[in-house]
Amino acid sequence: MKLPIKNVILLALMLLSAGLGTALRPTISLADERPPIDLNTMVPTAFGDWQEQLNLVNQIIDPQQKAGIDSIYSQALIRTYVNSQGYGVMLSMAYGKQQNDQLRAHQPEGCYVGQGFYLAQPSEATEMSTSVGSIGITRLVAAKGSRYEPITYWIRIGEGIARTNWEMKKLQIRYALSGRVPDGMLVRVSSISDDSVKAFALQRDFINDLLSGVNSDHRQDLIGKVAN
Repeated sequence: MKLPIKNVILLALMLLSAGLGTALRPTISLADERPPIDLNTMVPTAFGDWQEQLNLVNQIIDPQQKAGIDSIYSQALIRTYVNSQGYGVMLSMAYGKQQNDQLRAHQPEGCYVGQGFYLAQPSEATEMSTSVGSIGITRLVAAKGSRYEPITYWIRIGEGIARTNWEMKKLQIRYALSGRVPDGMLVRVSSISDDSVKAFALQRDFINDLLSGVNSDHRQDLIGKVAN
């Protein structure tokens, strides 16, 4: 059976990565080269038109339960925000100081399906223009019964953003060649709505307000180095 060229290249990179893991053994942690990250203090409880609402946490169930996140990442943050029109958005972040094969960011697609959801709208890797530059994001819609949940997320590995396993592997190999172990950040924004077009538009506004509200010293911790 003849494999597609992309799969052949990916297999070769995986084998190379395994060899590099033995030969190079990266020992320098990228996280130790920058100021410590504290998600709870880094992310404000109010920004733009959004305010944290503690009483709504139980209304937006998180399939990526905090206990599971804590077993993989160094830190986790889950909050619900509401704007002046009463529209609720859930923000979920998870940070890992060492983003290697054993501590890889878990993509939401697998977490939602594992909790009984199905993908009502398949994942779409795209670009989002923001006030601080263009960032690579992934959008999808998960559904369970009458609940439809549009989701926007991105995964930062080191100074780059990876939207696929292919991009993750390339970043990991690049850092392995430099002798460094990258850190990683998963940022997920979701809301309950059967109108995905409106939901994604509001999530875009939320993300823009979030990036504007975060101290500029910490913005790169969320999105890495972006293209202006």
